[in-house]
Amino acid sequence: MFTLFKTSPKFPQVKPINIRMAKSYLMKFEESLKNFEEVQKEAIHS
Repeated sequence: MFTLFKTSPKFPQVKPINIRMAKSYLMKFEESLKNFEEVQKEAIHS
């Protein structure tokens, strides 16, 4: 019999994360992507 809620050794334990931290991380990530795109454009035009 297979039980869904038994912790499987194959999968890592899921830990709760701070939503605010995740949001700020994503915002920083998007910002760095925009900066990267701008640098790419400058590199092409120069």
